[in-house]
Amino acid sequence: MRISCAQDQFSRGLAIVGRAVGSRTTMPILGNVLIATDGERLRLVATNLEIGITTWVPARVIDAGRAAVPARLLSEFVNSLPGGRDVSVDGGDRGSPLRLECERIGANVKGVDPEEFPPVATGDDRPAVRIPAREFRTMIDQVAFCAARDESRPVLSGVNVRMDGTVLSLAAADGFRLAIRTAELDHGLPEPLDIIIPARALTELGRLLGGDDDEVEVSVTGNRTQVLFRVRTSSGETVLVSRLLEGQFPDLQRVVPKTASTEVTVSRADLATAIKVASIFARDSANVVRLDLQPGSSDGLEPGTLEVSATAQEIGDNKSQVRANVSGDETHISFSSEFLADVLGVLKSENVRLKLTGPLSPAVVEGIGVERYTHVIMPMHSVR
Repeated sequence: MRISCAQDQFSRGLAIVGRAVGSRTTMPILGNVLIATDGERLRLVATNLEIGITTWVPARVIDAGRAAVPARLLSEFVNSLPGGRDVSVDGGDRGSPLRLECERIGANVKGVDPEEFPPVATGDDRPAVRIPAREFRTMIDQVAFCAARDESRPVLSGVNVRMDGTVLSLAAADGFRLAIRTAELDHGLPEPLDIIIPARALTELGRLLGGDDDEVEVSVTGNRTQVLFRVRTSSGETVLVSRLLEGQFPDLQRVVPKTASTEVTVSRADLATAIKVASIFARDSANVVRLDLQPGSSDGLEPGTLEVSATAQEIGDNKSQVRANVSGDETHISFSSEFLADVLGVLKSENVRLKLTGPLSPAVVEGIGVERYTHVIMPMHSVR
């Protein structure tokens, strides 16, 4: 292989695929990146067997070929080269050393036989749906963080992605909270789609998605074991492929409360600040913060009060009064400070609304003006 590639393009491509490089693996080959010529482009590939990322960068191809070399070493070397210059790449076939030169800087990188690199799918002829990149990234941000972090129940470590007609929905839950986000697309798939994607894969995809003019193309392989996301941006093309999780995802709509006996509308920023302060004291008490809600007067002259507090037996306690409009029954409820902070961080609205049905029932958190999004948090036991 003999090619020449701009240093900034080469560095950008290695950074993209580097997120899929295997670490702490019993397969040393997964610590490498595959470099291959592809027409007048250079194709870079990395995989950890759960996800694989392929991206293309412009290159001047002199001789076709491919190589597999240590990803971290190659990335660090290319990043250290002077910007605005071309990098020449020579060799690497059948595991021979890869020679890289830029200006007066050169290096020989020992690799492995590229034939040993596991295959990574980049697409097939299956039907695909196109989604605006910015909207899909927002959907991922609002849902993926609710997936379970352990794999005791594998399906809950993933995000349920459904497509019915032109309605796309993402849903995730970890047993303590859930999130559902839907979107109406211009075009759908010829048949309904119901798959479970590892949350880590969608999180990595979110980092690849760009601005308003970009789009992502989603398709499922014929054997329905993998999902492919083709991302087209102004800077190039990237494909992320992920394995799918097997199993039946629970019907989260059954858990969403349909009524509320108490509602509170409050500034998102004010509530987030009170939660952040309370979390300092909540660290030593299972991260539990308590919300006490007092409704306003019947004549509407008094809006009601919201008090956020946390108590740690060995440290002390904290209370914050937050301006809020409270209607319905007087009540109190306790939540994980982490869970509340998470949802307040993704809503981005000026005000939020909490719908409660008592201290032991799930609560709904809504962003005022945030459409097609449902978030439910289970209460926690508090000690007074």
